[in-house]
Amino acid sequence: MYVIGTAGHVDHGKSALVNALTGIDPDRLAEEKARGLTIDLGFAWLTLPSGREVSIVDVPGHERFIKNMLAGVGGIDLALFVVAADEGVMPQSREHLAILDLLQVEHGVIVLTKSDLVEPDWLELVEAEVRELVAGTSLAEAPIVACSAVSRDGLDDLTQTLDALLDTLPPVRDIGRPRLPIDRVFTSSGFGTVVTGTLIDGQLAVGEQTVVEPGTRMARIRGLQSHKKQVETAEPGTRTAVNLSGVSPEDLRRGQVVTLPGWLQPTVSMDVRLRAVSGAARALRHSTTLTLHTGASEVAARVRLLEGDELAPGNETWAQLRLEAPVAAARGDFFVLRSSEDTVAGGRIVDTRPRRHRRNERETLDALRRLLEGSPDDALLTVLQRLEPVAVAELRTRAELDATVFDEVLARQIADGGVVVLDEAGSAGRAPKAASSLTTAAGFEALASKALALVEEFVTEHPLRPGIPKEELRSRLGLPGRAFQGFEAQLAAEGRLVARERTLDLPDRSVDLSTEQTAAVDVLLQALRESGTRPEATDQIDSELAAYLESRGKIVRISDGILLDAGVHTGMVDGVTAHLREHETITLAEARDLLGTSRKIAQAFLENLDQRQITRRVGDARVLRGG
Repeated sequence: MYVIGTAGHVDHGKSALVNALTGIDPDRLAEEKARGLTIDLGFAWLTLPSGREVSIVDVPGHERFIKNMLAGVGGIDLALFVVAADEGVMPQSREHLAILDLLQVEHGVIVLTKSDLVEPDWLELVEAEVRELVAGTSLAEAPIVACSAVSRDGLDDLTQTLDALLDTLPPVRDIGRPRLPIDRVFTSSGFGTVVTGTLIDGQLAVGEQTVVEPGTRMARIRGLQSHKKQVETAEPGTRTAVNLSGVSPEDLRRGQVVTLPGWLQPTVSMDVRLRAVSGAARALRHSTTLTLHTGASEVAARVRLLEGDELAPGNETWAQLRLEAPVAAARGDFFVLRSSEDTVAGGRIVDTRPRRHRRNERETLDALRRLLEGSPDDALLTVLQRLEPVAVAELRTRAELDATVFDEVLARQIADGGVVVLDEAGSAGRAPKAASSLTTAAGFEALASKALALVEEFVTEHPLRPGIPKEELRSRLGLPGRAFQGFEAQLAAEGRLVARERTLDLPDRSVDLSTEQTAAVDVLLQALRESGTRPEATDQIDSELAAYLESRGKIVRISDGILLDAGVHTGMVDGVTAHLREHETITLAEARDLLGTSRKIAQAFLENLDQRQITRRVGDARVLRGG
């Protein structure tokens, strides 16, 4: 189903036209009826000659209610651009047309209302004026139909024109990510909280768990209604009323979005392609604060131009918007920027979670262009380059591609080598899991270069050690555990690193002691053997020599500052485990006496056994693990 939206100057007959076409008065507020002026959004529906049913959103034309107009036109498929034949083009005619053009509403009908009030030659002049007005806009090729809501002349032509035009529209998009931007919130007697909006990008079904963003308020769909008919499933492209349980009307407001959990993350920053209105009075300057309208939301936004210091009327550029409050928007959404008096600019959202960019940086501008204009492969790779390394689930959310398209593109890029799965599980040709970490081929090489540099730096500073501890390298690279395991395994398989149990080293590196160091090692080992279970002042031993001996299994470090000869340590372990097999438990005092050592060393020794998974503590005693 498609949604048609009206646009045009105040009192040019938009609501009367909708009423004449549908038999439904879109002015629902008492004040609207009393003043004969549309203040807020009105809704109706129409069955066309083909039997096709369409929704209609009627918007206010008065300049004071432009923000209400903007809340209604975001989800329309086709515009009825209304100009009264007796008045011709007026100020809000121009502004509404500018808004439709910024939102790239490419399908529409220009309706010359009140045709019964003018002569044919005057009607021709108005038609020429309107045709000149729309030249160069998204409605440049729109057909023109003259009609009267009073005499009903031309209404049949209008419905037939709408039918024919809708035949040329592409199918309503369904990417499995339903969004309902809320434009009304109210309470219905016997039902509770109800929200309305134009459903886009997917279906909603009765019983589904939803989330309302921003705010992350969970709610279940109790009922759905379209055109005052109860439905079990609402299709994208329909005006939909959603009865929500679990939230109150006070929790909700216009501009929030009802969607399914797990993918739509509110943002306070977005990269955009920005176009200034051609008729703007002045250029848009860098760092200007305006009001952003996207979907049904409205929020203050500071405009950071990413190239140049100002944007001349009619020109385009790249920009980043910094928002005063979060909005729930997605890549590809259109938006409008207004001052307190005029529509200034608008465009399309390119990224909803960008980093802060340097201005006038060519690499950033090229990446934004690929996101906007490129293929799905370009979009996925560009987003990945900005985030890498990143989990599959996060990339799926940020790429904002159709789920099937995302899976196809990711599989193709992995097979072609453009994307690397860091986790070992990804190397077996299977589809990567949601938690698997991804990087581009170039990102993998950059990560590998950084890792090799860190290893080289470490072994240069610590020449007697057998490489950098794996956990230290993982931490400095900022990789999750499984991703690091896969990453180091790939580097080892390629011969770029040597992997040992706990360390990673450069290939073809040997550790050789000098004559003086060899002598010092012999003295140290002899001293540790002689001190047995009561080593003294081992915290004064050269740390590099100690690390060297520890890596070769000559000594054992049971805590900082306490080193034991490896043979002595083995005897201590055997003595305690034999005691535990016979007596089941051992206390600190018993261990001290059994080992013939001090309380400090006995305590450190027992804690080390716990860390090695040999024993576990139960109260004040130890038992064998698994016993």
